[in-house]
Amino acid sequence: MDRRKLLVAIIFFTLFSGIAWADNPFPEVKVIPWNGHKAATSLTFDDGDPSHLDVAIPELNQRKMRGTFYLIANRIDRKDEWRKILTSGHEIGNHTLDHKHASELTPKDEEAQVVGARNVLQKEFGVPVLTFAYPFTEVSPGVKKWVEKTNLIARNGYGIYVIKPDTEPDWANIPSRTTMTNLPFDTYKSWIDEDVDGGGWLVWMIHGLEGTSSGWEPILKKTFTQILDYLQTKDIWVGTFLEVGSYFHAQKVFEKVIPQTIGMEKKWKWEIPANFPGGVHLKRSEEHTSELQS
Repeated sequence: MDRRKLLVAIIFFTLFSGIAWADNPFPEVKVIPWNGHKAATSLTFDDGDPSHLDVAIPELNQRKMRGTFYLIANRIDRKDEWRKILTSGHEIGNHTLDHKHASELTPKDEEAQVVGARNVLQKEFGVPVLTFAYPFTEVSPGVKKWVEKTNLIARNGYGIYVIKPDTEPDWANIPSRTTMTNLPFDTYKSWIDEDVDGGGWLVWMIHGLEGTSSGWEPILKKTFTQILDYLQTKDIWVGTFLEVGSYFHAQKVFEKVIPQTIGMEKKWKWEIPANFPGGVHLKRSEEHTSELQS
């Protein structure tokens, strides 16, 4: 009798809109978190500040990294340059029409600030806008209702900053850590280390950068490049908020499915969440333990 052997296979599959199927004879299937990396992080930028075009995007492109840029629909300058970032894989997200406080909004305003802004951005840039960032990190029931109807995920401010793959967050209220002018690079380094050590997902909220005209709490270009360079030294997936969020969301959907056994095969069938992007590939490990006899 041979010893028990463990067979591990790495397989990719794609989630499509509607109903999806995956065939495999192995009894245990698990999604590999964070696309096969130890951790994940998403760099998000608020308010469409000029420094994002002048500083952030060139530095990201130089390192082949992608970021998410939350634009205020009624305050977009340099539209042709914003269109151009899409060809490099960056994401444009919804930061409302006018960046108002939640307390200022009537029920009609809540819909307009979320849904109306999304419509403006999609028409302007010709791409689906599937993520949202709350102005001032203020979440009201009315705003959140429209956010949940029109977005896959949304970013906010406070909470547990390293989101572990074995937990499921509030998809319409994902926490993020905020960069500040007076914070030294060592603080940001500790955020990255904590993320990698915890094997989780860290979302950044970045406003102004050095050279900004009006950005809130701008950070030095040197500090920003130090963050990017340090991220490159780690086994960490640097993806847009939608890219990492849709992978994680799909993982949670898949984990809840009870497979059907049909003959010698197992089949997984699931419903795709609303506002889910196409072309999301999950990595899965398939573990099969068998005792071979001579």
